[in-house]
Amino acid sequence: MRGNTVRKQVFIYSGVVLVLAAAVAVWFFLTQENVDRLFAAGDRVNVLLAGHHDDGTVDLLTLVSFSEADVVLFSFPTNVRLRARDGAFVRAADLGQQEGIPSVSDGISAMIGMQIPFYLSFDYSALRMWIESLGGVNVTLSGDAIYRDDSIDPALRTEIRAGVHPFDADSAILLATSPSEEGDLGRLARQQALLQALLSQGIQQQTLRAVRKGIDDLDPPLESNLSLSELALCGQLLHAIEPGAIRANRLAGEIVEIEGVSYTQPNVVETERIVAALLKGLELLTPSDVQVAVFNGNGIRLMARRTADYLKARGFAVTGIGNADAFDYDTSYVIVLTDEAKAWVLRDALPSDAKIVFPDTFRSRYEALQDYIPAGTDIVFIAGAGLEIE
Repeated sequence: MRGNTVRKQVFIYSGVVLVLAAAVAVWFFLTQENVDRLFAAGDRVNVLLAGHHDDGTVDLLTLVSFSEADVVLFSFPTNVRLRARDGAFVRAADLGQQEGIPSVSDGISAMIGMQIPFYLSFDYSALRMWIESLGGVNVTLSGDAIYRDDSIDPALRTEIRAGVHPFDADSAILLATSPSEEGDLGRLARQQALLQALLSQGIQQQTLRAVRKGIDDLDPPLESNLSLSELALCGQLLHAIEPGAIRANRLAGEIVEIEGVSYTQPNVVETERIVAALLKGLELLTPSDVQVAVFNGNGIRLMARRTADYLKARGFAVTGIGNADAFDYDTSYVIVLTDEAKAWVLRDALPSDAKIVFPDTFRSRYEALQDYIPAGTDIVFIAGAGLEIE
């Protein structure tokens, strides 16, 4: 009898061990599968965060890009000019309401030249729930925050000095969404400060169990192409990153008005440099790295000097100016003397198109100018017909 009891216990324990082993194997398989999908595009996971109000109005757009060692927050104004699926240009916020956040993610991916395979759209009720569960959040402001609370009448002007400030859920949401006297750029700075605080205090300083529970509690109000298990894995990865390994930046651009609509038009060269440095681990050339000699090839009075001043104002180093061998250039030319990449930096900074050429394919004209090109020059720029410099 006793032998049978012992054998039964052995069978039970063995069964439990097998079940546990199978559960661990399944968990490992699913986790590995999620890891593979998250990192399918490279060594970073890119997720576009989109915060919106009850009516669907989007006023927070931030790319959260993280590896196993660092986190980058790259924010975009909601009026940034994006290309929709039909080819038309539209503001990001309008595109979100017309076609949904996946289209916004695609438009931003095309604009910055980097794949953003995942998105997470949330109503501010979800953010309120999270902050309330934390008992509030301490936000570090690097500069004074000045914004307008339009939720009351008359609107209340709020000014908060730089430093660390405690916020409850409602005041934190006002901090992130209220219009700024500085325009969208001021709001982006506030949003990044709040997101950094939430990453640090809401994920990295919590226990992993608390992080998982928080994700489970927040899941219903979220819209995402990430599964719940993938969101949990993202939380686990973010939890393991050191608090000091969070970096933030925002889109470089300028406000333009096109057909009565105000947009933020991205600065292509500067945006490319930011993306390369922040997200691709590269250091791109900047205008200050480019030594350029400028020649007047269209005969317009003071064209070489005005072009040189234009380039200097954008950070280029001008080695010299003068007249070209003739004033009959039908377009502008960028002659590469050293690094071709420097020619692209210059061309992207010009207000109109220019042809990039090399001395051996532009021999007769180049040889006529060769003696007038200062030593150390990287690029020769010949201002031709069609160049308009104010």
